[in-house]
Amino acid sequence: MARRTAAAVLAGGIALALAACAGGSGGSGGPGSGDGATGEITFTWWGNEERAAQFEQALDLFTEEHPDIEVLRNFNSWADYWTARNTEAAGRSLPDVVMMDVGYLGQYAQKDLFLDLSEYEGDTLDTSGFSDTLLGSGTVDDRLLGVPLGSGVWSMMYNKDLLDGLGVEYPTDAMDWDDFADWSREVNEAGAAVSPTQYGAEDPTGSLPSFMYHLMQDGNEVFTEDGQAAFTEEDVVDFLETGDEQREDGTYFPAERSAALTPLGGFGAGQVATWFNWSTVLTQGVADTGTENLGMVTPPLEPGADSHVLSEKASMLLTVASTTEKPEAAVTLVDFLANSPEVAAIFGTSLGTPATQERRDAVDKSAADVVVDAYLADVADQVTVSYPLLPVGYGSIEAKWVELHEQIRYGQITSEEFATELFAEMSLALNG
Repeated sequence: MARRTAAAVLAGGIALALAACAGGSGGSGGPGSGDGATGEITFTWWGNEERAAQFEQALDLFTEEHPDIEVLRNFNSWADYWTARNTEAAGRSLPDVVMMDVGYLGQYAQKDLFLDLSEYEGDTLDTSGFSDTLLGSGTVDDRLLGVPLGSGVWSMMYNKDLLDGLGVEYPTDAMDWDDFADWSREVNEAGAAVSPTQYGAEDPTGSLPSFMYHLMQDGNEVFTEDGQAAFTEEDVVDFLETGDEQREDGTYFPAERSAALTPLGGFGAGQVATWFNWSTVLTQGVADTGTENLGMVTPPLEPGADSHVLSEKASMLLTVASTTEKPEAAVTLVDFLANSPEVAAIFGTSLGTPATQERRDAVDKSAADVVVDAYLADVADQVTVSYPLLPVGYGSIEAKWVELHEQIRYGQITSEEFATELFAEMSLALNG
């Protein structure tokens, strides 16, 4: 099984006071150590009341199947969740089973806060239905630390209703970026006749994931093993300059209109034909646009390329605290939540597209789910790498990219100034 080796990520942000809760302070026994899948364990997740009700249903099913394991349950909102977890991490008192985001995995792994679940594979934990690349997103230094509940793949969504109304053909997965620019201009020309005018695209260089996708096409690393940028300022400038001509000639949706339409944006408002994002957010696209008639293809190819390099991003992971006193019971819960078709039926795709085929088959699919499933099947042979391990401070870097890109769109800074300011932010975020 392919495992990523990239993990010495700077810790930062965990130096908070000790909190006395859940998880034990003693070391854990490994598989067959004699504690058995019995006893009381704690489990925490983030989300709203709806997700909490879904987890309550799932955990009730778990209790029916494993009556000798009692699960103490807790959840928080997203912001409060990380405040609580960071406090527990500082005191090495994490709950036994912890829902984890890929953006925090490296930070916690660097402190050796999670159990290596690979020791339980083939016994307590069944990972046979998971792809190696997806398991790689929960793997640090050849240790399986998190099991994905769901995943998504980078994509280009498009509004069929908008394009049908303009008489423009749908975009295809054979397009390269030059083809896409020409296609966008065709949409703009047709869209000029309607009010408000419609466009083919917003500036696709506007997000850090888009840049990461660009780097991955050439087989380049995004971050180094010690949590630093594996790219240069010149790489950033080169990427931004791929959109110079389109920004200058007005091909892209105007920045002023994007700002006025916040938080929907041009695509959500039905004024832009395409949207670059993770496949998991197509449901949001349906809700925002008010139509289920959306399509999905791979983003355009790099010049001269004949195939894509894609990765599955885990929407969320299940981890087990290294301090748990009930490892067998904790891993049993992880296995159940990650593999049970009944659990998948409860959550649908709200936790991302279920990670195994058996769980995907158990979901009562919406129109958006059908589109996503078809897309994932189409690109399966192009998903060849694991999603990069994100360093501490990634969130602030991603936010800085968006902030600086808005200034690029308004012509307030150059690509070189963008790169300089981004690297200044990264120096603080990655080394602070």
